[in-house]
Amino acid sequence: MPFRYLGIPITCGRMKKSDCTILVEKLIDKVRSFGSRKLSYLWQVILVNSVLSSIYSYWANIFIIPKGVLNKINAICRNYLWDGNVEYIRVPMVSWDKSCSPKAEGGLGIRESYAWNLATVGKLVWWIYCCPDRLWVRWISNVYLKGCSWTDYTPLGDISWGWKTVCKARDKLAAGFTNGQWVLGNKGYTVNSGYELLRQKYQEVHWHKEALQLKDRLFTLGIASDDICFLCGAAAENFEHLFQTCVYSSRVMFEVARLYEFFIPPRNVVQWVGDCKLSQLKEGMILCLIHAAHYHIWLQRNKARVDDCILRPEAVLKFIKKDSVLWLKTKIGPCIDRRDQAWDEEEDKDEPDFRLSRDDPPELETEDNEIEGINDELEHSSKDKKKKTKV
Repeated sequence: MPFRYLGIPITCGRMKKSDCTILVEKLIDKVRSFGSRKLSYLWQVILVNSVLSSIYSYWANIFIIPKGVLNKINAICRNYLWDGNVEYIRVPMVSWDKSCSPKAEGGLGIRESYAWNLATVGKLVWWIYCCPDRLWVRWISNVYLKGCSWTDYTPLGDISWGWKTVCKARDKLAAGFTNGQWVLGNKGYTVNSGYELLRQKYQEVHWHKEALQLKDRLFTLGIASDDICFLCGAAAENFEHLFQTCVYSSRVMFEVARLYEFFIPPRNVVQWVGDCKLSQLKEGMILCLIHAAHYHIWLQRNKARVDDCILRPEAVLKFIKKDSVLWLKTKIGPCIDRRDQAWDEEEDKDEPDFRLSRDDPPELETEDNEIEGINDELEHSSKDKKKKTKV
């Protein structure tokens, strides 16, 4: 009969499903306590990652969990994630393998229990390679290896299930070992690096492009009747056009650039800021302005779609300044210049109506001619100022 030590059953033989009922019951009790609260998908993902995963990870670090129990653990986590219950009620929206992939690959960053358990067994594989003085490794060398190389060893005959699992983990992790050394990490083998090798890989997802419901994508799917840009009505609306070449967007970026008299390149803005070797304050300020500008361009695009009218670029600049100052005050604080702090304290002046209907494009069309030489003008003006300061 097994006995429990530190909450885990200790047996002298192979771990059975019946020995892991404590683990399954503990997960079920946690899910039922979570289910009494109506939580969003976001919080359910956090609870699966932080609470449920940590429970079975503790067990997996001590012994090899049977595959049937791992399948039950996956089912409990999956059912709670998509329906908030232990039982299978609703069909999942995404496959479990996809959900267990990192967020950069379109998943939710959940640990897949089988790959994680095999990655913990990888520690034993690494010990045999690199720690020959350990008592357990010396026992393995005398009983199983018997002078044979660990790399070339093949399990034969009636051997234990646990040793077969260790050999199986060695074969699956073989790509990470070179001459007995773990090459996928700087500090030797870690469970995280082993899991990264074992998990299923997916193509990286560019969330900033694929998550936006732009008209070119909607038109391809047959949802939109055309792919013409809502803001200018002159070209197909895709990511590059909306934030870089659209007449309206270019005018907004021109107003932002004129605010601080800096040059905005048409593409690779983040890389350009990094190559300029600016101070931390100036770099953060420019990136903050550009990100706020992109955010409000997207808001105006949605406004044009719903209300059939948009704000003029000069009016949009006010909202960009307010958002940028708020962020700068919270992140940088007293390092901000007084002129910057006074942005949001300016009194509202009597100004004409800033609304621009989509049936009133002539002014934007005349501004389109100005935009062609904006970058050159800003570059020349900045160079002239540098020459004057030198003289």
